[in-house]
Amino acid sequence: MNSRYILRTCNKLLGPLFSRGSGTYKIVKRPDPKSLKMPAPGSAPKIMDIIKEKIRLNGPMTVAEYMHIVITNPTEGYYLKKEVIGGAGDFITSPEITQLFGEILGIWFYSETQKMGTGKPLQLVELGPGKATLLVDMLRVLGRVGYDARTLSLHLVEISETMQLAQATRLCISHRPMEVDSPHYYEGETVSGMKVYWYNDLKKVPNNFSWYIAHEFFDVLPIHKFEKTEKGWREVLIDLDSAGKLRYRISAEETNSVRTLIRPPLDTGERTHLEISARSLGIARQLAQRVDEFGGIALIADYGHEGEKGDTFRAFHKHKVVDPLENPGDSDLTADVDFKQLRIAASKSPTAENYAIVVGPVKQMDFLKRSQAELRLQVLLENAKTDEAKEQLKSAYEMLIDPKKMGERFKFMAFYPSMMGDILEKYPPLGFSTPKTTS
Repeated sequence: MNSRYILRTCNKLLGPLFSRGSGTYKIVKRPDPKSLKMPAPGSAPKIMDIIKEKIRLNGPMTVAEYMHIVITNPTEGYYLKKEVIGGAGDFITSPEITQLFGEILGIWFYSETQKMGTGKPLQLVELGPGKATLLVDMLRVLGRVGYDARTLSLHLVEISETMQLAQATRLCISHRPMEVDSPHYYEGETVSGMKVYWYNDLKKVPNNFSWYIAHEFFDVLPIHKFEKTEKGWREVLIDLDSAGKLRYRISAEETNSVRTLIRPPLDTGERTHLEISARSLGIARQLAQRVDEFGGIALIADYGHEGEKGDTFRAFHKHKVVDPLENPGDSDLTADVDFKQLRIAASKSPTAENYAIVVGPVKQMDFLKRSQAELRLQVLLENAKTDEAKEQLKSAYEMLIDPKKMGERFKFMAFYPSMMGDILEKYPPLGFSTPKTTS
């Protein structure tokens, strides 16, 4: 058919609909993003109401969708409406227990970077920085080894406005929001003039030589839950029972998540339950590509396993385990990190152009001891002014390394550029191997 004929035909069909004199349409002014405001706290729909309405309209939802709503809802999301870390919150992290943790990580990054060169200029990137306690303790170390505002900038990936403001108050002497078209949505300066930037996505962080820290970050990323049945793998969904209460159910057929996420070697062996976070795999892959192409190191520290567990989804409220389907938005939803899956995502594959050398995971107690944490503890004890302060230091350290507390449950994994194979063979990664002793 002649193209001109098609054009004339389309014009005849569309002409009457869009004729200026027809009065059948009007110009609508697009809203100015700068003028848009979130609903006032308490005026927006409750998380439970949103979830129930979605299920009534669309049917059962995945656990991943449930977690995403609970965590990131703009007004009622768990991380967006309150401070959740510390004694008054729902959980506590290693940096909040003792300054030793962050200082050891600062020493670790500096030591490993010396195998690559000067490591300057440097971007220090943290995913989910919490109260910024870890960064404060690391900066104390980095200032001692020559990093300053000319050679170091901070880049924080944070979606919670509540946490972001807490971080800015802790880190900065001045800070301000940015225009909507800026890659970072907030920025500030420390008292020493060091630049600090906030992003809502790792993809927006500039591609430069960086240290990447993901401490208790992956455990909160949404997961898909699967169960092996007589008909094969099926997805665990969240539905409403006859009384309108949230409950789990098994999908009758294969879902798209089953078809796209469950692949060898994840589905091998005797496992009957699987938890897979597509978001986690994507971020692990992105970290691997970044350190390989632009240089740097990524360090992941979280509680997790190496593929032996399958049903770990739970919730924490006031430091106690609670039902994750009860009172969504009031509790911390979490699942153990499958480090085996992160390794697969970051390591070389047949189609990989950029990938990482993956080391670990190792238990937290082993990582800290091999990184000479006991020597740092002795220095802190020698400078403690009271017996009470000394006992607090000892107690905090024991909590970090005690196998029955955090010592075995938490694990460390690191990504290095693929070109460092020979260097790491000669100089094994600190914390991931037993230091050689000289006679």
